[in-house]
Formats: sequence, C-alpha cells, structure tokens
Amino acid sequence: MRILELLLSGEHQVSEIADRTDAEMSTTSQRLRVLLSEDLVTRRREGREMLYRLADGHVETLIRNVLDHADPYVHIHPR
Repeated sequence: MRILELLLSGEHQVSEIADRTDAEMSTTSQRLRVLLSEDLVTRRREGREMLYRLADGHVETLIRNVLDHADPYVHIHPR
C-alpha cells in the first residue's frame, strides 16, 4: 500500500521507491513484480532505470478511496 500511495505522486525509480518506503531494494522489486502482475502498476525503461507508475486512473481512484478510509497516520509523508 505504501508503494501505491507513493506512486500517486507520479513515476518513481525502484531505488527511490525503496528509499521512500524504507524497504530493501530486493523487497521493493519483489513487491513491484506482484503489483505488475495484478495490473496495478506499469513500468517503462528510461536508460538503465525502470520507472513505475500507477496503471491508470481507475487504480488511482481506488487507492485514494482506500486512503480516505485509512488512519491518517499511516500515510507516507513526503520528504
């Protein structure tokens, strides 16, 4: 959920996602593979980096609705 919330702000590199969610790169990559397989996120290559974003507006709406009903203290606070 933390990855999906972060991606609400736009595309992010794997390393940035890992850093911002306080997770190991390998864990982040594994979680992104699951999100890809469930069609919640998409990716594109830019040079040597992979950039991830939410799959579409429907996923964005779903995530925003979930967060609206969640405890406000569980949200990621941008640095």
